[in-house]
Order: sequence, then C-alpha cells, then structure tokens
Amino acid sequence: MLRERLGPLVLLTLLSSGCSASLSQRPVKTDAELGRVIVYRSGVAYFERHARVVDGKLVMNVPAERVDDFLKSLRIRDIKSGKSLPVSFPTLVRHGDVVELGLELPKDASREIAITYVTESPAWKPSYRVELGAQGKAKLEAWAVVDNVSGEDWDRVTVGVGSTSALSFKYDLHSVRFVERETLNEGPAVALAPPTGGTPYAVAGGQVAVVGNLGLDEVEQLTERAGTAAISDLDAGEGRGAAGGGKRPVATKARARALHLAPLPGSEKVITLASKLKTSGQRIRVEGYAKPGEKDQKQAALGRANAVKNALLANGVPERQIEVVATGKISDRDGVRLVAAQDDAKPAQAKPAAAASAPSDPIGSALFIAPTPLSIKKDRSALLNMLNVTTRGEQVYYYDPVSSRGSKRFAFRAVRLDNPSEHTLESGPFTVYAEGQFLGEGLSEPIPPKSAAFIPFALDKQLLVEPVVDTREEIERLVTIQRGIVRTEAQTIRRTKLALANRGDAPAKVWVRHAVPEGWKLRDSKVKVEKLRGAHLFPVTVPGRGALELVIEESQPLEKTIDINTDAGVETLALFLNKQKPVQPELAKQLDEIVRLYKDMVDTREHVSTLESQMSTYRERVDEIHAQLVTLRRVNAADKLSRHLAKKMEEISERLQKATIEVTDLKGKLMTGKVALADRLAELTLETKPPTALADKR
Repeated sequence: MLRERLGPLVLLTLLSSGCSASLSQRPVKTDAELGRVIVYRSGVAYFERHARVVDGKLVMNVPAERVDDFLKSLRIRDIKSGKSLPVSFPTLVRHGDVVELGLELPKDASREIAITYVTESPAWKPSYRVELGAQGKAKLEAWAVVDNVSGEDWDRVTVGVGSTSALSFKYDLHSVRFVERETLNEGPAVALAPPTGGTPYAVAGGQVAVVGNLGLDEVEQLTERAGTAAISDLDAGEGRGAAGGGKRPVATKARARALHLAPLPGSEKVITLASKLKTSGQRIRVEGYAKPGEKDQKQAALGRANAVKNALLANGVPERQIEVVATGKISDRDGVRLVAAQDDAKPAQAKPAAAASAPSDPIGSALFIAPTPLSIKKDRSALLNMLNVTTRGEQVYYYDPVSSRGSKRFAFRAVRLDNPSEHTLESGPFTVYAEGQFLGEGLSEPIPPKSAAFIPFALDKQLLVEPVVDTREEIERLVTIQRGIVRTEAQTIRRTKLALANRGDAPAKVWVRHAVPEGWKLRDSKVKVEKLRGAHLFPVTVPGRGALELVIEESQPLEKTIDINTDAGVETLALFLNKQKPVQPELAKQLDEIVRLYKDMVDTREHVSTLESQMSTYRERVDEIHAQLVTLRRVNAADKLSRHLAKKMEEISERLQKATIEVTDLKGKLMTGKVALADRLAELTLETKPPTALADKR
C-alpha cells in the first residue's frame, strides 16, 4: 500500500452523534500505549502499540469476542533490531468473558517493542464535496467518517483509513482442538481371495461427455415452419405468372429445407438444453448425422448441426460456446448429438448468481494517513479530510438508460470530474455546489486514479431523448451457390437511433452511455467513444433550442441462406451487390445479370396483371353496352343513340383485342425469362477455397 499526505489536516469531531452503548466494544486493556489506528472498509482496524518490557512479560486483557482476530494478526517486533519476537501465552486463562494473555518474551535486557494486531471495527465511510468554478475547474474535497467504538480514547494517535480491497475474515485460533480418530484393530485372521482379473481400457482422454441429443424428426421440426414459409414465398413469386397462363414450377418441400433458414426456437428440449448451457457456460460440439440415401451427406449433416446451433443461439446461448461439425456418420434415427468440447470434458460447475453479477469495477488500494496525531474520545466519530485539491470538472448532461436508476427519456445534469490523485476514490456520496449554491447530490462508483467519472446530481428535463431500435441483416461473404441457393456469412445489425432535443437556450454537451450486449460488437462510429464500467460513452453537443440525432450500431455474426428464386432473396442479393462487397468479377457479372432478369420478370408480371385488370373492365363495359343496344331496338326514335353505342362497343372491343394480344406476348416473354433465369441459375457456381463459415471458426 501507498501512503500520501494530501492537503492540510481538518478534523471535525461529531459530538452530537456519539455512538450508542450497544455499538461500543470492550477495549483491549494493557500498559502498552496506543500509537496508530488504521480503519479499513472491510470491517476491521489495525492497531499499533508501543511498550518497554523489562522482565520479559507483558499482560494484555482481550475481550473473548476479539481474541481470535487478535491471535490471527498478532505481531511483536523489537523496535531497535526490527526483528519479530517469538511469544508464548497460557492456553486457558480466562476471567469471565475476558481472556488474559500473559505474553512471555525472551528474557534478556529490557527492550522497546511494537505490538500490532487487527480486530473488528466499523468500516469508515467516504463523503465528497465538489465546488464548480470557472474555465472547467473544480475544487474537490474527500472526507472520511471514522467511528471510535474501540472502548478506549484515542489520545494523540496517528489515524488513517485503508482500502476496500483488503480482505478479512474470522478464524478460530483460541479454542483448543481435539481430533476424533478412528480406532482400528487387526481384524479376524482369515484368508483372502485374489481380485478378479480384467483387461486394461482407456479412461479420461478417450471419453466424451454427452450433453444431449436430438432425433432426426426433432431436428426437422425445427426448420419445418421456416421451410413452409419458404415454399409460400416460392409459390407467391411464381403464382402470378401461372395465373396468366404460364407453366408454374413445383417448389418441393425438400428444396425449401435446403435453404437452412434460421429455425424457430420452439422445441422444448432445445429450450431446456439452452438454459443448462447458459447457466454452466460449458462449451459444446454439435455433431450432425446424415440420412441414408442423401446425395451430399456431409453437407446434410452440417446443415442439421447448424439448425440446432441456430436454435440454441436464438435461445440466448453465446456463440463462443458452440462448435459445429459434420460427423460423416449415417443414421435413420439420430439427427444431432451434443457433446462437451475437448477442453470441457469434465463437468462444468454452474456459477453462483452472486459471482456472475459481481461488479468488475476497480476498488481502492490507497492508505490515507493524517499528517499529525489526533485525539478522538471513545464513542465519538470524526470527519477526517483526505483530499483537498483543484482539478478538472465541468457541468454536462449524462444520458444513462443502462443503470437501474437511470432514465430512458431524459438526460441527467452531471459533473464530469477527474481524480487527480494516485489512489482510487471509494464509492460514496457527492455534494455539488457552484457559486455558493447547492446544486444537488450524486452517488459515485469507485473512481480509479488519474481517471474521469460522471456524477449525476439533478434531473431538470431540459434534455429530452427519444430512442428507436431496429434490426437488419447484411451479407458479408458468399460461401456456396447451388441451384439458386446461396449460403452466406452475414451479420445481424442492430441500430439504436437516439433523437436528442435541447429545450434550453445554451448548447448542451451530452455524454450518452450505451451498453453492448454479450456476443455483439460495436461498429465503427463517427463519434469518439470512451468506455465506462463495461459500457461505451458517446459525447455529442446539442445546440440550444435545437435537436441532434445519434446512431449507434452493433453487429453479430450469423450464417444465412437465401433463395434467389424469391423476391426477398433477389432483393437481398441486390443489396449485397450495391454494398460493393468483394466478389470475383465474373461472378459479379453473372449475379448482376440474374438480378436484372428477375426484375424484368417482376415488371412483366406486374404489367400482365395490370392488363388483365383492364381486360376485365373492358369485358364488363362491352356486356353493359350490348344490353343497352338490345333495349334500344324497341325504341323507334333511338337510332342515333344506338349507332353511337355500337361504335363505342366496337372501340372497346378493339382495345380488348389489343390487350389480349399484348398479354399473350408478355406471357411468352415471361416464359422465356423463366427459362433464361433457370439456365443462369443452373450454371451459377462459386469456386472458392473451403469456406471459413462462422460455425467452423468456433
């Protein structure tokens, strides 16, 4: 530990808040004079005493409840030589509830000794004051509240406070321990039979721990609904052409399953497995099986393994825990098997809830000592000044939707403050002043040395925030292409859009706190980002009576399969090409041609649909005019009107005939386009090295 004297000493004895008798401890009674007390945040205090020993004996009366701590930490040192001295004491000497320790030291010349020990004590409490000044400066004061309940006066004693990081516990060293031992004898004198022989077998390294397995039907059920949706897309894409007289391709169920679309996490067994894996943190290997008769057995097995992996990811299992392999084995019953990864062959122990949620923030490592001796009466408390410096500090706005006491709607007024010392400032309350006016109070987490902290102290609702979150998928790389089915490496992009509105007249500097969930990665931002306790900070300035928009994006890798035969698949492919991702020139040309052909077909289908709607209107109008002409034949004076209607019906009939011819031509064009598209898709391949799929990376 380090020691530092910071600022002039200020001591405030809290006379009106003396500790009650129930909290006061019984003192350690001895002739050794108390010279130093260091109070720690872990519930103990370090005491240092001095004495002159003449005959090698020193008596100390220690309360029974404190004797274990006393013996655990007792150290007697010769001040002159600096060496620790051996001591002995009576095993059982007790007067009521006080233990008398008659320490016997080596019997030689008189000597000056130092006695140090640690006993139970109330933890000290930190408290801070911040006085905001001009030009980004602030005065920082750090105080420690120390309670003297030791049962004795501290008269001209060096007092200090220690860190939170010091660990402490109780341990029984005073009690005499006897160990119960088992009594053995020779036993009956009988002959023993030899053990049964056997063959050696492999253990440990040759064993695998099976976490779970899913049958073939269970794996197929995971993708059944996704496959059905894919078939619906295919039918919708081709149905319009069929309505116009074109031949409709048949979209088979097997083809839809080949898409390997993200499965729905509806299996109860998958949900149970995911819950177990999230709790244990165990890494697993998902081994896929192929069915007899499948053409590409390795790809089919890998597809089933990936389907289960995607279902586990959808249920919250981190991707780093899952490794996917194709076993090369064939089974008409098994779909996948989940086994512990090689480095996790031993059962994993679940993390306790407290340990899993324990904060990772730094804790104090400082030791502040008062520069001059102090006097604190027993059953009294005191405020000790630890720090009194001028540092950098400014008023800002702090938007914190992450913390339990944060706000998703408004930004807090806060102080951005630097800790200029070499020590961590413990977590405690801050009182904020400016120009002699009280502004508010805040609570700080531990502040590491030479670092900045934010202390929210007021909520004036001047800075309004409206968050909007949406997600999308982007393809990063094409892995395989087969008969119009493209397997890709993609990313799920989650975008958080924050609309910040400043209701005040002056510009507002805002620090936005944003937490990135586990398994996601923050994408590059135009704003310079800082980190604070597992979250990211984005500084922006919102003009007075103005607004500003901040966009934060995160990404998560995934495998995605798309079908170029569907509208959604073509749109996704077109977006990928527009992003100018790295693709071989010849492949890019082929893909552009496919996108063009498909869009032409979509335009043609829409044109056919429009013409057919017009033709239906024409037919209705012709029938209507024909009925009117039949009625007018009975009227002798309606010759002129009849001739007009007849001419009108002739014109509409000509339009109907032209539309019919055009629809026929367009349907022929549509059929030609389908054949051309099928031909392009049949020839489309992706010649690359073995793909580095996301599942294979892990």
